[in-house]
Amino acid sequence: MCMKRMMSEDSWYEVVEGTDLLQGDILRACPLFRVAVDAAWEPSEGTSLDVDTTSEDVVILSQSCDLENHHVEDVLLGQVSSWEDVVRAEVKRGNEFVKSSKFRKQLVDGNVPGLSLLHEHREDPYLAWSVVNFHRLHTLPKAFLLQRVSDMTPRLRLRSPYREHLSQAFARYFMRVGLPHNAAAFEKEGKIEM
Repeated sequence: MCMKRMMSEDSWYEVVEGTDLLQGDILRACPLFRVAVDAAWEPSEGTSLDVDTTSEDVVILSQSCDLENHHVEDVLLGQVSSWEDVVRAEVKRGNEFVKSSKFRKQLVDGNVPGLSLLHEHREDPYLAWSVVNFHRLHTLPKAFLLQRVSDMTPRLRLRSPYREHLSQAFARYFMRVGLPHNAAAFEKEGKIEM
């Protein structure tokens, strides 16, 4: 039987410094690079490509063991947005349901595919109630992040079991399967009288 433990906000995070990278590290104002939407590019050796640069809050989604054992060259990152920013963006797109207590309950229960809730952290470094958006993923070279992570400290790191909860939410989002057929008829036709 699974039991939920009530834990304080402090138990969600530890505050870390240094250059080690682990799953669940929240990197504030992380530099990100995207191919410009209107970039003209011919796939040939030595041609340049227009790139847009931004900085966003992100969380590391790559597995800690892969990072520690040098099994990855690129680090997978998920966008972290404050709950307030998420609500504003969704309402602007016409989604009023996001403001409801029912939606917040679904988010708390982990029943909103593509989103994972992060508890607020009121002490330094401050983090408002936030959401990891799996629709907004990024990768950066691990070597690049290691050079810049010292500028991002102190930083928050999700503790266990919240780190695993985030990983599980990402896995559930990523492994969704849309079946190419409608099996609704089974509800009527599959009844067996005994």
